[in-house]
Amino acid sequence: MNQSVIKVGAYCVVFLFMTAAWSVTSALPMNRSASMRMEQTLYVGGDGLGNYSKIQDAVDNASDGDTVFVYDDSAPYYESIAINVSIRLLGENRNTTSIEGGNHAVSIFVDGVTVSGFRISNVGDFWNCCGFYVTSQGNNISRNNIINNLRMNGIFLDCASYNTIYGNLIENNRYHGIRLEYATHNVIENNMLVNNRGYGIYLWESPENILVGNTVQQSFFNGLMLGDNSRNNTIFHNNFIDNPGNAYDGTGNTWDDGSVGNYWSDYTGSDNDGNGIGDSPYFIPGNISQDTFPLMAPYEKEAPKVAISISGRLGFTISVKNIGADDLLNLKWSSRLTGGFLLAPSERSHQGSVVFLSSGQTLVIQKVGMLLGCGVIEVNVTVGKTTESLRGFLLLVLFVPVSK
Repeated sequence: MNQSVIKVGAYCVVFLFMTAAWSVTSALPMNRSASMRMEQTLYVGGDGLGNYSKIQDAVDNASDGDTVFVYDDSAPYYESIAINVSIRLLGENRNTTSIEGGNHAVSIFVDGVTVSGFRISNVGDFWNCCGFYVTSQGNNISRNNIINNLRMNGIFLDCASYNTIYGNLIENNRYHGIRLEYATHNVIENNMLVNNRGYGIYLWESPENILVGNTVQQSFFNGLMLGDNSRNNTIFHNNFIDNPGNAYDGTGNTWDDGSVGNYWSDYTGSDNDGNGIGDSPYFIPGNISQDTFPLMAPYEKEAPKVAISISGRLGFTISVKNIGADDLLNLKWSSRLTGGFLLAPSERSHQGSVVFLSSGQTLVIQKVGMLLGCGVIEVNVTVGKTTESLRGFLLLVLFVPVSK
């Protein structure tokens, strides 16, 4: 047969097949509600028309991909939130958008949930209640304040993997700060755990997690406890400060990133070459593990950035603002009058401390009534290795600030 005829016939068959397929496809009904749906934001609190008054009601009416935004003007919200849909749950202000619940404050049962910007406190009618209880994967719990009188753990990952716990303050709770059981491949990063009455961070049957950039301070027991089968975890750039035992490793884990380890407040080694890393290892109780590169000073991801402001003239208020991207822990401040004279009151200097200052937060550190005297007033705020200063003049009863 003529080859050109065969080719033409083949082209016709292909064309007819494609035409038929297009006809069948175009005849199928289109699910317009599914294809056209846009992600939406549901609001709780505030004064907007149709806003919800309860967080749970908004969550129950949300769909995958939606955002539930919670204003702080109606806080505290006396609820226990259960999340069964992949949403973003966002609070207006982590210092004031408060949830106080009788059970777990927030329970996450599905994958792909983000919760950020809440203050969780006074949670728990039962002994095992937590701030966050998570049983799923791929979630993000970030920049929350989980503080004061939680019955159990601040955050509990229960058979939960591939989650990120980032930038939370977990303070003054009755048991562990962060607890992992049968949980793997999680990232625990940049959290501040202070004065919790169990372990700061506790892992049980939880291998292959990453703990980086956390500060664990003044726990009742160990700062970090690695229990049965919690092996192949990587732990570096953390600060362990003033815990009865800073860490315990019963299984064998990695305690540095190859060049930098962790800061240990009870490390007694020297640094003869002045590179900021101890010349001898820090040995971890419980096994044969060691931090080969212990830090001589607390680890800082970046230099802290604070701004001091003074307002008022006849009496004044001193404030400090965290203008950096990272939350800050353990700020120390002082104010003093130098030179000249002070008739009333008689105290020339004051000092104090701030445990925690979140990114963007402004806090009043001192209110000064009317002074009578003359001299230079200097205010200093120190965070880690960074000190910021601001000066002004006292002229009889009038305070005049000056730029740095």
